[in-house]
Amino acid sequence: MGTMTLGYYQTTKMSGAVIIAIALHLLVIWFFIHSNDDQAWDELTPPPSVVMELSIEAEAKQLTEVNIGQVQEVSVASKAQEATPDELDLPPIPVNENAELQVTKAEKRKAPTVPKKEKKEPKKKPVENVESDNSKASNAPVTSDAAALKKTDKIAADFNSQSQATLDAEKQWQALVLGKLNTFKRYPEDARRRNRTGIPVVTFEVDAQGYIIHSSLTKSSGTRSLDREAERVLSRAQPLPTPPTEMLKNGKVTVKMPIDFALEN
Repeated sequence: MGTMTLGYYQTTKMSGAVIIAIALHLLVIWFFIHSNDDQAWDELTPPPSVVMELSIEAEAKQLTEVNIGQVQEVSVASKAQEATPDELDLPPIPVNENAELQVTKAEKRKAPTVPKKEKKEPKKKPVENVESDNSKASNAPVTSDAAALKKTDKIAADFNSQSQATLDAEKQWQALVLGKLNTFKRYPEDARRRNRTGIPVVTFEVDAQGYIIHSSLTKSSGTRSLDREAERVLSRAQPLPTPPTEMLKNGKVTVKMPIDFALEN
């Protein structure tokens, strides 16, 4: 019985010590937590690196800008201080109040009066004369050309009228000659029996009195008897009608004429 009581007492003492130790630890932890404020926790926890880098760069920029501005202001001030002594050392320039008056007097003395030359106006009359001469000269060829054109037109008209009259007279004379040849023409018996027809062409020269100077067969009809009759009729029918004077060349005229031989039914 005594041993059981002793053992129970020892276990109870140990458990109480453990509880007290745990309570002390919890108390220390609670005190540590509540005794430190938010700054302690911020110091214990590291801040984000990005925020630190940005703040550092901004501070660096501010520092550099302020330093540069200060240097520039100092340099400008130093330059101004350096320049001012030189400007102050310059001696004052004397001012002459009579300078303008002297200059104006000198200019008035030096500037001599130059007589103005009167400009001679060009004479207009010779120009007009020249223009009139030119107009006359230009009009002269026009009038001469017009006269020449009229003259040539007149000559051409006269020539055309003469040539037309000559052609008309030549046609009339040839018709008279052909009519007379047909009157004296004879149809060969040999050609009539064989029913031969043809149109031989003869060329002959006639003088101013209508006589034949020379004749020749230019184109054959294909029948010899008809060709001979074409040459013979020229000598039987002469003198032929006298040719017009405008047709004569060296007192004669050359004619080329066909003679038709046709059988009548």
